[in-house]
Amino acid sequence: MKKIKISIIVPVYNSVSFLHRCIDSLIYQTLQEIEIILINDASTDNSMEILMEYKKKYPEKIIVIDSKINQRQGGARNLGIEIAKGKYIGFVDSDDWVEIDMFSTLYQEAIKCHSDICYAKRRQIDEKGKISKDSTNYYLPIGELTEDKRKKMLVNHITFIQRNIYKRSLLIENNIRFPVHLRYEDIFFDPLVFLYVKHIAAIDQTVYNYFIHDVSTVHHKNEHKFREKLSVSLLLLEEIQKRNYYEKYKNEFDYLYYRKGYIHIILNYLINVSKIKKEALSEIRSILLSVNLHYRNNPYYSQKISFVIIDKIVSSNSFFLLKMLQIVTKWFIKTI
Repeated sequence: MKKIKISIIVPVYNSVSFLHRCIDSLIYQTLQEIEIILINDASTDNSMEILMEYKKKYPEKIIVIDSKINQRQGGARNLGIEIAKGKYIGFVDSDDWVEIDMFSTLYQEAIKCHSDICYAKRRQIDEKGKISKDSTNYYLPIGELTEDKRKKMLVNHITFIQRNIYKRSLLIENNIRFPVHLRYEDIFFDPLVFLYVKHIAAIDQTVYNYFIHDVSTVHHKNEHKFREKLSVSLLLLEEIQKRNYYEKYKNEFDYLYYRKGYIHIILNYLINVSKIKKEALSEIRSILLSVNLHYRNNPYYSQKISFVIIDKIVSSNSFFLLKMLQIVTKWFIKTI
């Protein structure tokens, strides 16, 4: 029996329209030593039937898990991690697809560099076929991680786990999993990984196709989405404290909460509502203050002026300024 090099984990929920494109892009990977773990996350459409068709046709490559309880993407990925056999693990969303050589090039580079993570570039494609290049600076340094690089990564990194492969032993030995039943699970996952990673590699190729459509998890507008992001952000802080890393990286994690658990949630809220409710913004701010009353003394606080301006506007509680911030936010940003 051939040794598995990469386990590819795909959460599936009501994805009938996209499954064939996604799974076909994995089946025909140039890297043959892979397993494709498809997790049906309590779909209510015919997704499970399609998964079983692929399982029957490619029994040597495909594993199907049928979860009767919807656990969201994080919980579904956890089920895959538990049974994965590959040296590395990759994550693909069921509405996306990948280039035929994605996992071979990532694996070769990861092995050559003895890396815990290897990452690539992505492109974004909407329903009209418009392609956007990946211009985001994710700040994942290449090579051995010094403490300075680790701190900078914790403060500045923008998460997109689907373009990475992770050494399985890193996740298993350090008990790194996703939160269950919550969106924004990746903002919990990656910072935990960064505590333990020692070496990062990269390939300079665009190999992941990220599909934007009206019913996608990230782009579905929901006035209450900010509460889930708040929950995940607070869970991360609790987990860091449990692992006894908080004091070592206090400035970094306090700033990370300020960025992800405050600024981004404020913007997320403003994008998703038509009418601003001051009590919702007050709730977000009060939780920030409960986490860190003196956050403006953080050495990283002033590094992004736009965040400082947003903070000042929210703390002013001026409806006029908040409305202006909402207009500007919706003009420049579709979603966060």
